[in-house]
Amino acid sequence: MAAFAAFRERQFEPYLQYAALRIGQPCAAEKAVAAAFTELAVSWTVVLGSSGPAAVAWDILHDHIDHALGLETQTSPSGRTVRSLQLDAHVLHRRLRLSSERVAEVLGVALEDLASLLPSPAAPME
Repeated sequence: MAAFAAFRERQFEPYLQYAALRIGQPCAAEKAVAAAFTELAVSWTVVLGSSGPAAVAWDILHDHIDHALGLETQTSPSGRTVRSLQLDAHVLHRRLRLSSERVAEVLGVALEDLASLLPSPAAPME
């Protein structure tokens, strides 16, 4: 469980900041993040055996945030939609001011794939 503890420590703050932006209520954001990490802890061995543990963790977080907002999960059979990842990358990079490397790490995408998710610097921000 040392790997899980290290993962949780590394991801907790960006997860919480993202959840707070999406949900708008600090207490509800904390509950969603706690629920996501609880689910991750229970399934950690399976998550680690996946092809992208950070991507699986992000999808789990997303599901808990959607649940807190009363939304149905809007994922494709692969678990992620490009539009959702684009919005998430935008929020993490532009609103939370995470570096491109950190955004890729948090989302669980390859750094070289992140460029296609982020708008060009000249593109208008939402």
